[in-house]
Amino acid sequence: MVRYRAPLVVYAAQSRFATVDEPDELVHGFFAEKVADARFLADWRASGLPLRRWMLNGLVFHARGVLRDRARENARTDGAPPEALLSNTPDAERAFERAWALALVEAACRTAHTALAADGRARAYDCFHRHFFDAVGYAQLAAELGVGETTVASEIRIATRRVRAEAESMLRDEIDTADQHAIAAELARVRELTGWSV
Repeated sequence: MVRYRAPLVVYAAQSRFATVDEPDELVHGFFAEKVADARFLADWRASGLPLRRWMLNGLVFHARGVLRDRARENARTDGAPPEALLSNTPDAERAFERAWALALVEAACRTAHTALAADGRARAYDCFHRHFFDAVGYAQLAAELGVGETTVASEIRIATRRVRAEAESMLRDEIDTADQHAIAAELARVRELTGWSV
């Protein structure tokens, strides 16, 4: 749920959901309702949908329920039926997908960093992070660390493989499959959405 909170808030803020409730409150209400429902994740596994699509659909249904409840309470629809108010918003969906991809990359990096540090390879992750996120070149990293550029390249490769493996593991859970082609397609989607070159 932690990885999906920010993407769902982004979607709620950029879609027509802002008229239903504050985006944070809407997502909080959705999580409060679904976390208590033991069937929610079991139903997802049976659905065959990627978890991010299941979560987004769940938020849509939750928002429609909130709107219906308010309409009943107020005995009016405020000028628009729920379906019109909550119609498809492609820009919001793209923003959700990008926020989800960024959250996945961040989680993969965080997990890889922890694992590499536990293996005594913290320098590998630091080189990776500074190269990919801070745009520091091999030569500068080598000079700062007092090692050769080939050592820096090796460290970056080690961390890159670890981050990619963590991302693939998360995607395997996300789409509930071990199919390498499906995972590779999802990883390509993450790269497209984020510009991530790993």
